[in-house]
Amino acid sequence: MKKLFFVAVIIGVLVMVLICPWNVAEAEANDSGVSHNKKYFTSYVVEKGDTLWDIAQAYMTEEYDTAHIYIKEVMESNHLESTGIMEGQMLILPYYADKPIR
Repeated sequence: MKKLFFVAVIIGVLVMVLICPWNVAEAEANDSGVSHNKKYFTSYVVEKGDTLWDIAQAYMTEEYDTAHIYIKEVMESNHLESTGIMEGQMLILPYYADKPIR
């Protein structure tokens, strides 16, 4: 009888350990204010006087912590080796939204 009780207690503890972290993580995700937006891309033609900093200020969404992180992603997406851009150059810009912009 003691063995059966001991096995039941261990199974109960294991079930609680497996279930509780899942519920805690789910609750934290729901309360964290994390955006549920999807990542999209749009094209942009560089205008005279534009800099990547200016473009970041216009297109960067709140999912990016800093403009530097956004600019780095723009550079990687466009295979840029430097921050220099030219008028007429087409760039692919990432952004987050609940639906794509038109």
